[in-house]
Amino acid sequence: MKLAGNVGEFSPVHIDGTVQPFAYDRYTDIGLKFENISLPIFNPYSGQFAGYNIAKGKLTTDLHYTIEARRLNAQHKVRIDQLEWGDATATKGEATLPVKFATSLLKDADGVISLDIPVTGTLDDPRFRVGPIIWQVVKNLITKAVTAPFRALGNLFKGAEEAQFVDFAPGTATLDPAAAERLAALGKSLAPKPDLRLEVPVGTDPELDGKALAAQRFDRELAAATAEVLGGRKKKDPPPPLPAFDSLEPERKIEILSALYSKLAAAPPAIPEPPEPAEELSRKEAKAREQQASLDWLEAECRKRAAAEPSELDRLAQERGQAIQRAVLVDTGLDPARVFLARNGKVAPGEANVRFELSVQ
Repeated sequence: MKLAGNVGEFSPVHIDGTVQPFAYDRYTDIGLKFENISLPIFNPYSGQFAGYNIAKGKLTTDLHYTIEARRLNAQHKVRIDQLEWGDATATKGEATLPVKFATSLLKDADGVISLDIPVTGTLDDPRFRVGPIIWQVVKNLITKAVTAPFRALGNLFKGAEEAQFVDFAPGTATLDPAAAERLAALGKSLAPKPDLRLEVPVGTDPELDGKALAAQRFDRELAAATAEVLGGRKKKDPPPPLPAFDSLEPERKIEILSALYSKLAAAPPAIPEPPEPAEELSRKEAKAREQQASLDWLEAECRKRAAAEPSELDRLAQERGQAIQRAVLVDTGLDPARVFLARNGKVAPGEANVRFELSVQ
């Protein structure tokens, strides 16, 4: 058989193949090609299956069916070009899926959705029906796209799935170069998809970030106390560079840490008396141990009082969200109005980092 015709004036249809008309189940081999079909003609059905009228789009299909000894092998290659949904329909029938969202995810960079749906089975199975199987495959594709949107974006740029997660070192808001590159690619891929929105978490992990910020604050306070104690003894202008704290003599370290304690605790330190030294220790060794005990106590007490302030955690949370926001917006073409910072976003601690999970909606 060889048939040719048109749907309307500009949509050719070709049906070619071989069939045994009185024993089709013994042998059939047919190919069907439909090209440039205007999708709005399917509006009587789109409401039932999608819940919306079709405003725009073209359909091209390449279908191939073979039957040998009652066993069917069917290939369905479908190309949907520039599909756009219109108004919701009054009757939705089986429509339960977010087709607009899925359509935006499944389109490639040229606005095309390409589907390849193979179906195999035997005509002896009374439950075997090609139509329901195809519809189930399509529903599965839509469900997978909606539940794993970053995986669906994988046909647009390499690393799409990794772009969903952004890791920060505790206490920092700096993106590593690889993450920044993935986020820029994500922004470019979302730019031509106006129906999609990106949600960026804003947050910290109180434990990991709290410890890191406390260590940073202690280092800042210690540097300031070192400059105040040592710099105050200098009369020259400008003063020479100050030595590192770790290079100082124990007496000077105790002086600096005592000053830092007084600042943080608003009271002078009450350094505990050290235990009696062992008799076999020399006076020099005993003094060194006494000084080290004082240093250990002072440092521990200063670190305890140099805890991270809630305002520091809040500032870090904002800086991280803004760092991600800049990476997906700068020079990507993505509309800033489509990127949202969310306080209730997913932020979780890892083994050594704080992980942010982005969301496409």
